[in-house]
Amino acid sequence: ESLLLNDNEHTLQTLHRLTGRHEARRPRPWQLADAPADAMDRMLRAIVGVLRDARHSALTPQPRMADIEQLATTGAAQPRVEVTLTGELTDLSPSVAAAIYRLAQESVTNSRRHARHATRVTVQVTGETDHVRLTVDDDGSTGSPHRSPDGYGLVGMRERVTLLGGTFAAGPTADRGWRVEADLPRAGAAR
Repeated sequence: ESLLLNDNEHTLQTLHRLTGRHEARRPRPWQLADAPADAMDRMLRAIVGVLRDARHSALTPQPRMADIEQLATTGAAQPRVEVTLTGELTDLSPSVAAAIYRLAQESVTNSRRHARHATRVTVQVTGETDHVRLTVDDDGSTGSPHRSPDGYGLVGMRERVTLLGGTFAAGPTADRGWRVEADLPRAGAAR
């Protein structure tokens, strides 16, 4: 029973650290018996859900460089998305290839959501000897009130690139539209 109380205490401490609850309001292990069963059930299901999602994502195949071509559109879909892959794009580290794909995907999604009157989005991936460059341009109006250089999507993209040892820039172009540029080392950041 003492071992169970210590284990429960550790679990409560962890949950309270994660949720930011104040130490003084934290229930003691013996108070767990008084907690409604459905609240405990919800909490345990949430924990299992997080663990299951983490385990599942590790087994999910990561996108490859060739998958970027699936972002292209044909027909009357607006804005039209054109994808061009040039240079040496084989032998990229899997994390770099997945990052390039996710950056392109997020950039195209942002253009579709926020680029007013956009008719075209171009995705250009160029493989060089020691790095790979992604450039995504759209021709939409930059005056959208929803378009901000401080958006969470851009922050996440910048963090992803920085973790891999690359550079990132996003903002309006000189004439019209928006540009996202990322330059990553082929092997990712040196560990």
